[in-house]
Amino acid sequence: MHKPGRGVIHLHVPNGPHRMMAPYSSTEVATAIGVSLNTFYRTRQIRHERDGLPAPISERGPLKWERTGFEAWLARHHPMRPKTVANDTFVPPPPASDEEHRERLRMAYEDHGA
Repeated sequence: MHKPGRGVIHLHVPNGPHRMMAPYSSTEVATAIGVSLNTFYRTRQIRHERDGLPAPISERGPLKWERTGFEAWLARHHPMRPKTVANDTFVPPPPASDEEHRERLRMAYEDHGA
């Protein structure tokens, strides 16, 4: 005799539809990068070519962007993100005249006691 609720196995694919979030709309993308929707539509192709903005996942109807791809792009290209630091290990010397620069070099490379 079969008891209700027993013997039925429910499998969920780890990234199945039950876990998917709705894609970003054009309005959400424009808001995230800080421009109007009109400006976004006019500059979308340039942003795609120059900045690597991901292509929309829909070609017909309202444009939509896949969430994780857009969020990864935004983390690298957000307009309010601070500029990245150069790989220099030392702070560059303050601006100086040629004479001051020569003196600083002389002091740095002078033989100090040999």
